[in-house]
Amino acid sequence: MSSPSDAAGATLPDPDARADARPPVGDDDHGEPVVDLPPLIEPKLDPFASRPPRRSFLAPAAEKTAVAPQEQAASAPATPELAELAPPETARSSVGSREVMKRWLVKLDAVPLFANRTRMIAAAIICAALVALVVIAHSRHLGPFAGARQYPVAAAPADPAQRVAYFQQGAAAGDANAELELAIIYAKGQGVAQDYAASANWFRAAANHGVPRAQYDLGVMYERGRGVKSDLTEAANWYLKSAQGGYPLAQYNLAVCYTKGQGVRQDLAEAALWYRRAATQGVVQAMTNLAVMYDKGDGVGASQVDAYAWYRAAGRHGDQNSEHRAEYLYKNMEQLDQIHAEALSSDVGNSIHDSPADGDAALAAPVTAQH
Repeated sequence: MSSPSDAAGATLPDPDARADARPPVGDDDHGEPVVDLPPLIEPKLDPFASRPPRRSFLAPAAEKTAVAPQEQAASAPATPELAELAPPETARSSVGSREVMKRWLVKLDAVPLFANRTRMIAAAIICAALVALVVIAHSRHLGPFAGARQYPVAAAPADPAQRVAYFQQGAAAGDANAELELAIIYAKGQGVAQDYAASANWFRAAANHGVPRAQYDLGVMYERGRGVKSDLTEAANWYLKSAQGGYPLAQYNLAVCYTKGQGVRQDLAEAALWYRRAATQGVVQAMTNLAVMYDKGDGVGASQVDAYAWYRAAGRHGDQNSEHRAEYLYKNMEQLDQIHAEALSSDVGNSIHDSPADGDAALAAPVTAQH
């Protein structure tokens, strides 16, 4: 291996001459090794200086010569002017902020509104007055902030004719509660001639406003063909909308539809689900029907304990037949099952909410399911 100094002064051999000296194929002598090449060393460059061209690694290394300090200073690349004149960061930011502020002040002075302080103050007062007016109108529900007038039942006149006029005015204004009450008035003929067609129209208007009670009553009218053509599928659809809104009688009627396959596919498991929801809201028929399903194992697993609990719940709400059936089941249970049945009956009783009101709360009685 040659020394670095020898390598620095060495020159590459002529390619043609090296080709001529190539030994024949099969000869064990493969020639002398190529002279060591100088290492490729990247120079450390000043980031602001121009980057010199890269030296070819095939070129011979140049001999280092001493350079006088004067010549070195003269040959050194000049530092860019930006680097020499750049102030410290904090000073530069403060100077820039002052320059921006001056420019904005000049622009504002060029605008007539801000050039005149009197106009500026007047504009501020006008804006404050407008804000105050908007706040007052919003708090007192005036002008565009005034909501639709409400027509509560409690404020309705006692006189039948005046009551009809009161709810007609509200229904014409689009009040959903007035539409529902007017539909009930026409369905029952209170103060007006009984008119199922008009009743169905107002039930539909309220139902389209999302009133669960109106959706239930419209389903009843479709099921029984009152004021509209009988359509069991349409009835089931309105029962479903009302049931999803939490109306208990609609939940019960929807369960009956699933039990019979009336307007929907027959699905006893789905029927049991809606019977349970209606039963927990106090619908006695739903309690009885759910007990029967547990008693027979229709749509649910047969369970005398569950059947007893729901028969007992219906009996507490006045269904004597259910009460008798509960007593019969209890007498024929094992002692351990009796303990479980009593505990479950207590839980079921605690889960039941207030029963739906009668009278105006239901236009038609719930449909009964046959088991």
